[in-house]
Amino acid sequence: MIRSARRPLSALVLSLAQLLVPGRLSGQTAAPAAPAVPTDAAALVEKHVAWLGGREALDGLRDLSLDGTIRVAGLSGSLSVRARRDDRQRTEVDLKVLRSVEVLSGEDGWERNASGQIEPMGREKVTRLRRTLGRTFGRHLRGDGVVTSVAGTETRGGRTWSVLRFTYPDGDVCDVLVDPATGESRYERSIVDGRTTWTTSSDVRVVNGLRIAARQEIEGETARQAQSLTWETIAGNRGLDDTLFSPPAPAGSLVRLPTGRTTTDWVPVDLYRKRYVYLAGELNGVATDVVLDSGAGMTVVDRALAEKLKLRPEGELEARGTGGNVGAGLVAGLTLKVAGVEIAPISAAVIDLSDVGRRLGRPLPVILGKELFHALVVDLDYPGSRLRLHDAASFRYAGPGRKVDLLPAEDGHKSLRISIEGDAPVVVGLDTGQGGALSVFRHYADARRLLEGRPVSERRGGGVGGATLSKLATLRSVSVAGYDLRNVPATFQTTDVGGAFDTKRQEGNLGAGILARFRVLFDYARSALWLEPGPGLAAPFPKDKTGLDLDWADGALVVEHVAPGSPAAATGWKEGERVTALDGEPAGPESWRTEVRWSEAPAGTKVRFTLADGTERTLALAEYY
Repeated sequence: MIRSARRPLSALVLSLAQLLVPGRLSGQTAAPAAPAVPTDAAALVEKHVAWLGGREALDGLRDLSLDGTIRVAGLSGSLSVRARRDDRQRTEVDLKVLRSVEVLSGEDGWERNASGQIEPMGREKVTRLRRTLGRTFGRHLRGDGVVTSVAGTETRGGRTWSVLRFTYPDGDVCDVLVDPATGESRYERSIVDGRTTWTTSSDVRVVNGLRIAARQEIEGETARQAQSLTWETIAGNRGLDDTLFSPPAPAGSLVRLPTGRTTTDWVPVDLYRKRYVYLAGELNGVATDVVLDSGAGMTVVDRALAEKLKLRPEGELEARGTGGNVGAGLVAGLTLKVAGVEIAPISAAVIDLSDVGRRLGRPLPVILGKELFHALVVDLDYPGSRLRLHDAASFRYAGPGRKVDLLPAEDGHKSLRISIEGDAPVVVGLDTGQGGALSVFRHYADARRLLEGRPVSERRGGGVGGATLSKLATLRSVSVAGYDLRNVPATFQTTDVGGAFDTKRQEGNLGAGILARFRVLFDYARSALWLEPGPGLAAPFPKDKTGLDLDWADGALVVEHVAPGSPAAATGWKEGERVTALDGEPAGPESWRTEVRWSEAPAGTKVRFTLADGTERTLALAEYY
């Protein structure tokens, strides 16, 4: 029997950080260079300081207030920034269909997402914003937390500039292009987690004795990331009150339990392929399947369903999926009912999920993301194929499970620590929409040489953003909350696709292949995950034993990929071959529903395939990784 690749669903990343990536606000930098700064870099810093307005003006900047407009991805609206020297910054954007707030408040921060929920800011974003704010007030020019150097010259805008480089301990880089004769700067390049952003400053004005750019053009790595910022009001040293940076008092919840209830009844879930959580629901009064995906940065509606409901998405923001980046329109004011609760008004991204659904073998009309997890305690009993929801304020866990501390991650997601093959704990994402057991990211796998000395194959996977090729191998052990799991199949990201897994901020992504062995209680309010082992905790992990990745197209199962070293490769299977029957039964779209069962059957099981030309071929299943 056959297998199609188990693919993560979305891991969408849609956030204010992608809409607004403020570069250096030209003019709010500088301080005396530290002795550790090389002589050539120190001289260039001094030249730049003089052009900006001098040290006295720079050191006298205590706070900064900017108000203006932003244009991004076909949307436009208002933008305001309030920044203080003591690592306080509030950024608000109103694009009508998308309103968001993010606040840095010293060592941590918070943000209001597109649906109005308040969530803690991820530690990576806190670090990134503190560095940006540090550049605003000149800490980088003092050598504070950076290695300063001159990285040669570069031509941009028809001129040759010296590159003043600031390198952070994790490898992130900020390059300020400076005219070596005058100290002028118009361009800045930021490389964060391997992704490059350019900021071009113009319309330079003198405010409080400083040169400050009133216009910024920002270029990312794709056209959808382009932004234009125009500051209509720029003011310094207004005196910004602490209350600006405090989270608001709790408002009404986005998610409403039935009147008088603090816990819903158990509702059945359709655990598709024993991994993906499908729930019966309604969107704007229309019955629909809903997939529960903690890795989705916001709820997603498939374009076909949006058209059926006559939803009109606005703009085309960029969404990062596991397979790459795609365009996403936005809709607001939706009402979603699922698992006995109402979620409204909720904002959603509209994306064409038809290709992902086709590869998965089942449509994905709605993906319910992090919003549910932030609002309630999600009690997901994988072994029992059921789910219930609890009011977070009144919930108290008293079961036999073990607690895992959750860490705030990018864009409202959560991470946790696990141990791989007995090594020191590492940080991985928590992702119910990832169908595999564990994805290991390239930087960690390379550093630990995890692919050496073990059988390694390859699989064709992917999700939102397209298909990718990953390495496939078996880890001797993975420990979660002290539960030691043996012989865990894992994928290893080995190519750069610019997707959500192309990062050095985490070491991997924990998926439903492991979570499905537990009753899992997601208590985001207390930064806790509770794991109660099910009866199959120690059972062998299912593994594909064919090496065939198949896709249903034009009346047949089409071979999309043949895994190296697999039984299929050994018996001469080729990409493009078409299968019309399995063990004498006609193949069809529903073959996907039984695919997991037969492709993971015991080694030695023989499966008979009928090809489109009428020939038959028998494949003996075997472990190959």
